[in-house]
Amino acid sequence: MQSSSWPRPRDYQDAIQAPAICFTNSHLRNAQIHANGMGLPLAAAGKSAIVFKATADAKDIALRCFTRAASDQRLRYQELHAHLGPKPPPYMVDFNYWDQEILVGAGRFPLVEMGWVEGDPLDVWVKNHLGRGSDLADQASAWLSVIDDMRAREMAHGDLANDNCLVNGSKLTLIDYDGCFIPRLADKHPGEDGNPHFQHPSRAGHYAGNMDAFPAVVVFLSLLALQSDKSLWQFHTDKNLIFLAADYKAPRRTPIWSVLARNPDARVVALADSLANMCASPVGRLPSLKEVAALAGITLGQSPGKMRPGTSPGVAPPGTEPWWQQDALRRGPAAGPPVPVQPVVPMQPVVPVQPAGAPTPSWLSDHMPGKPPLPLQQRQPVQPPARVQLPPSAGPPVRPTAPRPPARRPEAPRPPTPPGPPVRPERSSGAATTIGILIAIVLILVIIVLVAASL
Repeated sequence: MQSSSWPRPRDYQDAIQAPAICFTNSHLRNAQIHANGMGLPLAAAGKSAIVFKATADAKDIALRCFTRAASDQRLRYQELHAHLGPKPPPYMVDFNYWDQEILVGAGRFPLVEMGWVEGDPLDVWVKNHLGRGSDLADQASAWLSVIDDMRAREMAHGDLANDNCLVNGSKLTLIDYDGCFIPRLADKHPGEDGNPHFQHPSRAGHYAGNMDAFPAVVVFLSLLALQSDKSLWQFHTDKNLIFLAADYKAPRRTPIWSVLARNPDARVVALADSLANMCASPVGRLPSLKEVAALAGITLGQSPGKMRPGTSPGVAPPGTEPWWQQDALRRGPAAGPPVPVQPVVPMQPVVPVQPAGAPTPSWLSDHMPGKPPLPLQQRQPVQPPARVQLPPSAGPPVRPTAPRPPARRPEAPRPPTPPGPPVRPERSSGAATTIGILIAIVLILVIIVLVAASL
C-alpha cells in the first residue's frame, strides 16, 4: 500500500540501510548499499528525488527514490522504455521502473533502477577544463550531436542542466528522465519545468518536442564562449554555467550580453544574438540547435579540430525580426536567413491589351537591337506625307490676305513610277490664289487710271 505523503530524503536513508527488509525484488534485497566513512548511505538529493549507489548482481546501479508525487509517473517510464527499445542511445542508461518497491515507514513507494554513471556534473567538468580550448570545443561538438540525435528520435529530455549532464573524460551521459517527452505522452503535463537558469523564461507548462531547443543553445553557446574567453566563468554560480534566469528576462541588457558581444569568436557573437532573440520569441516556435548553429557557420558533423573561432556571424541588423518567425521561412524546414530583395527595376510604359482577333506581333521584332516592342493594339491607317511647300520663285514677298483652305483628305499612296526627268514642283493652291488677287487689283487700278484720264 502506498502512503498519501512522500518520504523525506532522510527517511529513505534510514530505510535503505536494511535492503533485505525494505525491498521486495530479490536482487535488490541482496544489494550492497555504498556508504561514506561514517557508515551512512552515499546519496545525492535533488528537487524531486534522492539517488543512492548500490551494487547488485556484480553491477553498480543507481536507485532513484522519489520525494514528491509526479503525474503519470509509471506510465511515463513505461512508455519511454518502449520508445527507446531494447538498446538505449549511448548518451542514456538503461532503467527499470519498480512500483511499490521500497518500504519506508508504513508505506511502499516506487523507485527507478538505473545503471550507475561515473562522471562529473557539467559545470564541475567545465571548471576543470577552463583554459583547455580544444576540450571545450570537443564537448561542444559532442553536445551538438547528442541534441540532434534526440531530435531525430522524436524525444526531448525536459531538464537539461548541470546535474543531469554527467561527463566522464569526453563521454557525455544524460540522467533523470522524469520529464522526458515522446509523442505518446504529448497530452500529458510535464510535471516540472526544469532548472530556470537553463530554461526559456516562458517555459512553464510547455511540453513538446522542441522543449530542449532553448537549454541546448544555452549549453552550446556557453562551451564555445568559454573556449575563447575563460573570464566568462565569473558569471558562474553553483546552479548555472554562465547565464542566469534574470538574463533571459532582459536580453541584451544585463552584463553577460555585453561581454559576449565583444567575444573574439564571431560564432559566439552570432549564437548570442540568436539566443537573445529566442528569449523574446514564443517558446513554441523556437528553432533547433542544429538550425541556430548553422546560422553561426557551424554544421553538424564538423570535426573538433575545425571548431575554431569563426569569421562569418549570422547576426541580424538591430530591430530585425528573428528569421525563424518570418512567415516565408516557416514554410520550409531549416530555411535559414532571408533571401536579399532584388533591386527595383524602373517601370516600363504599360502595353495596351491586345483586342480579340488582332494580329500578334512577331517575337523577332521584340528582340531586334534598339527597336522597342510593338504595342499590342490594332494599327491605324498610315497618313501619307504632306507635299513640300516651296516659296514663290519671283516677286517680292507678299503677306497673304486670306486664310489657308483646309487640308485635303489624304489620298491612298500611289504605286511607284519609273524614274524620269526631274519635274518642277507645282505651286500650292495658296500661292495661286494670292497671284490671282494681285492681278485683279492691278486691273482695277488700270481701269481707275483710264477713267481719270478721260475726265
